[in-house]
Amino acid sequence: MADIRQGSLPVTNTTIFELITSRNIIGKKVLDIGAGGGYMAQKLGTYLQGQGCTPSDTLSACDLFPEVFGYEGIVCDKMAFMDRLPYNDSAFDVVYAIEVMEHLANPYEFIREVYRIVKPGGCFIISVPNALNLNSRLSFLFCGFFSMFGPLSYDDSDAGRLSGHIMPLNYYYLDHRIRKTGFVQTRLVADKLKRSARFLYALLGPFIKFASWRFKERLLRKNPQLFEANIAAIENVNGRELLCSRSCILVAEKPR
Repeated sequence: MADIRQGSLPVTNTTIFELITSRNIIGKKVLDIGAGGGYMAQKLGTYLQGQGCTPSDTLSACDLFPEVFGYEGIVCDKMAFMDRLPYNDSAFDVVYAIEVMEHLANPYEFIREVYRIVKPGGCFIISVPNALNLNSRLSFLFCGFFSMFGPLSYDDSDAGRLSGHIMPLNYYYLDHRIRKTGFVQTRLVADKLKRSARFLYALLGPFIKFASWRFKERLLRKNPQLFEANIAAIENVNGRELLCSRSCILVAEKPR
C-alpha cells in the first residue's frame, strides 16, 4: 500500500486519529470531509483492518477534488462545499474535517449540514489553524493579519500556493456556532504547544490573566445571563492551551 502524504502536521493528525478511534468506531459509520489525498482515511483503514474489519463498511470520504484521493480502500465522493452534503440525515456516527473550514466561504452553513448528517449521540471533530495563539495575536496587533491568514490573491490559480485560507474564524465563534446549531458538550483539544508561544506565555501570561479577569468582572456586572452562558468559552479563550496551541481542535456531541 502506497504511503499518502500528510496534508496537516503529524501531531494534528495523531491527535485526531486518537480522538476518532477512542469513539469505538467498529461497526459504526465515519465520514472524512475534505479528505484530500486520503492520509487519515488510509490511517483509519489500516486500523480497521487490524481489527478484522473491512474499511469500506465503516469509512466514507468526500472532497471537492476526489481525483487526488489516493486511498484505494474506499471511494471518495465528489462534493461542492456550497451545496448540501451528499448524504442522508443522521447517516454517520463520527464526522471529521481536518483543516477544512478555513477554506470555506460559508462555514456556518457547513456546520448546519454536518449537524444534519450526524446521528443523535454522534460527534463532529474539526481542526482549524488557531488564530488565537499568542504568535497569531501579536501578528494581528503589529501587522493586521493573523498567522496563516495573510493577504489574499484575486487570482484563483494562487489558492494552492497561498493555502487558500480565507476564513479566520477563531475558537470562540466556532464554538458558539457549533453549540447554537444544536451540538452540546463541545470540548477544546490542543495538538502541539508551540515553543515560541510558550515563551510568550511566560512573559505575558500574568498580564493576560489580569486583563481577562477585568473583562469577566465587567461582563458579569453588565449582563450576568450572558456571562453564565459564555464563561466556559471565555476561560478557554485566554487559557494556556489556546494561547500556545498550533491548532484549534473541537469535539462536539449531538444530543441523543
